[in-house]
Amino acid sequence: VVDAKNLRYQLNSHKDSSSFPEAYNQIAFADVVILNKVDLVSSEDLGGGVEELEKEIHCINSLAWIVPTIRCQVDLSVILNCASYDGTRTSHLEALLKDNNSLSTTGLHDNSVRTMCLSKPGQVDLNKVRVWIEEILWEKKHSMDVYRCKGVLSVHGSDQLHTLQAVREIYEIVPARKWLEDENKINKIVFIGHSLNEDILADSFQDCLFQDQ
Repeated sequence: VVDAKNLRYQLNSHKDSSSFPEAYNQIAFADVVILNKVDLVSSEDLGGGVEELEKEIHCINSLAWIVPTIRCQVDLSVILNCASYDGTRTSHLEALLKDNNSLSTTGLHDNSVRTMCLSKPGQVDLNKVRVWIEEILWEKKHSMDVYRCKGVLSVHGSDQLHTLQAVREIYEIVPARKWLEDENKINKIVFIGHSLNEDILADSFQDCLFQDQ
């Protein structure tokens, strides 16, 4: 639950500190964000209204579904049983990845918690992907701190769409369903974390693509 009236103050409080406020972490790990007290926010407020707050939340975690509320009145069916970590249920994941296709961190100059999307055509070598993601998550290679990531992979030698999901150091890559004949078989991964470097992630992932000998 996010307090719409005080969110901007909470997010800005890290600028004079060496640490991040709890609001960043809670938003980064959330699947659903209940944006409460939207009736107390006006477009005339400094920094804008509810729409601008939603943009700020999605800059941190574009995978989160935002539910604006007043006095936390919300249909429980909206926020319960989301099955966000069920690797075999891909419909919600594919839709989110489609929405994030053009997301980029280019042009952002601070090291705040944020989202970025990596999109590459071709098929990947699954063993190389495992080494790549373990170096990033476990060894903190390139000094990036990944909180979460979700993605779909086109794996060489398989007709199955594979899903990648990770929270901190724990990850899994599993086959989910067959690729459809008319589908664009592409690799898309959404990262949420601190000090993400889009160029390094894109260049290093390039080495995971299958190359004919």
